[in-house]
Amino acid sequence: MKLFAVLTAFGAAVGGFLFGYEIGVVSQVLSMDAFGLRFGLKINERGADGELLAATGAADATGWITFTFLIGCVAGAAIVSDFADRFGRKRSLLIGAAIFVIGVIFQAAASNFGLLYAGRLISGVGVGVSSQVVPLYISETAATNVRGRLISVYQLMITVGIFIAACVNSGIIASSLSGSETEWRLALAIQAIPGVLIILINSFLPFSPRWLAGKHRDDEAIAALSKLRSADPNSEEVQTEYNQIREEVKLQESIGEATWAEVGQRKWLKRVMIGIILQFFQQWTGINVILYYQNELITKMGFDPADAKTAFNLAINAINMVATLPGMYLIERMGRRKLLLFGALGMGIAQYIVTIALREAEVKSQPGLAWLAIVAVFVFEIFFASTWGPVVWVYQSEIYPLRLRSKATGLATISNWANGAIIAKVAPLINEKAGNFTYLLWGSMALASFVYTFFFIPETMGKSLEEMDMIFDGSVASASPSNIDTIDVEGNPEMTHRRKH
Repeated sequence: MKLFAVLTAFGAAVGGFLFGYEIGVVSQVLSMDAFGLRFGLKINERGADGELLAATGAADATGWITFTFLIGCVAGAAIVSDFADRFGRKRSLLIGAAIFVIGVIFQAAASNFGLLYAGRLISGVGVGVSSQVVPLYISETAATNVRGRLISVYQLMITVGIFIAACVNSGIIASSLSGSETEWRLALAIQAIPGVLIILINSFLPFSPRWLAGKHRDDEAIAALSKLRSADPNSEEVQTEYNQIREEVKLQESIGEATWAEVGQRKWLKRVMIGIILQFFQQWTGINVILYYQNELITKMGFDPADAKTAFNLAINAINMVATLPGMYLIERMGRRKLLLFGALGMGIAQYIVTIALREAEVKSQPGLAWLAIVAVFVFEIFFASTWGPVVWVYQSEIYPLRLRSKATGLATISNWANGAIIAKVAPLINEKAGNFTYLLWGSMALASFVYTFFFIPETMGKSLEEMDMIFDGSVASASPSNIDTIDVEGNPEMTHRRKH
């Protein structure tokens, strides 16, 4: 891999760190006593375990705290598509980071639900912008043979953000600030650091060569591509790739400027729905329920609340981070489709084991079975982090044509956040009513995602972005490398002369 291209991917993927750090912060802030007392989530009375008792309606209020952030993410993903097409992916990253920092200021200064919700909403808009643009940007700057691996950096940075937040907050909880208002305000304020970091990094990132080509800024596009490939602008590598990009641009321009209405046309609907449905299933595996509400879930398994806040929190988030690495390696070895199938099956079985173990522990009064449940949660995380976590972001970023890419990935990203918002709002209530059977729902959804992947998801590994039309508009078989030069997509003669990449 070319060093500058790798650094570019990591620089852009700090946008994923924003989201990850936010998850890590909130999961622990929600359990902080001073925060709970400030916003009426807890009452000043302790139970048998020494913890403050939950106030009436706490589950609903907790759901709103996460829900407002995720609704902001939906809005950010919805509004950025046209901006990213007009002004570029790079500038969109800058705007997203600036919005996020403003939201953090509101959160850290909040003294009532109004300011807290406003801050959560604004920060959500910033993260929504980043989540749509980062995988899109990396997909357009990475070489074909490492594209999946570099887009996966986005998911890796999410998990790194979650883990770093857990470490920082565990330190704050263990410090003399514990129990004070400063404890939760500092935890929230530190979120601004990665936002500022993105703003600083942005000046060093190149513009997407594909976006530049689409704007007819040919010399700049070649220069950006040359820098990303660490090759001379006149080299065969750069010129061949750029000619392929220009060919795609000309083809898309011959069709006309993309509109939102066109995204819903039958020709593109299959691909658009794939992105939307994959993001739906990614959320309904229950991953964010565990990440947002892990302290409450672990406590309900019978473990000590203090351990849930620190030791278990760090363990879950460390596993989530480390398990992302095998997926980054395997995505260019096994491919996207096999990883999705393997991961769905593993997640479903793991969630079923959690349900059975907790049920047996409760019925037979064998608390030791709760350890089996927590191990199964760890196994679920390993399967998710190495498969559905990174692969869905990779897949949605590479399957659309240039002229529709920003809009279509925007819709898929909206699906991610919209479903995440629904789950965040209802999960506390589901946990309260369904108890241990909550995990049965997530396991069943994981197995449903296996069935969907098996029947509807073709492999895209090893294909350039400009070859995706051949996979989806023709048959998968006809899009094999040996046939790519001759395939005729919907009778379009321009498509029959595409080069192999």
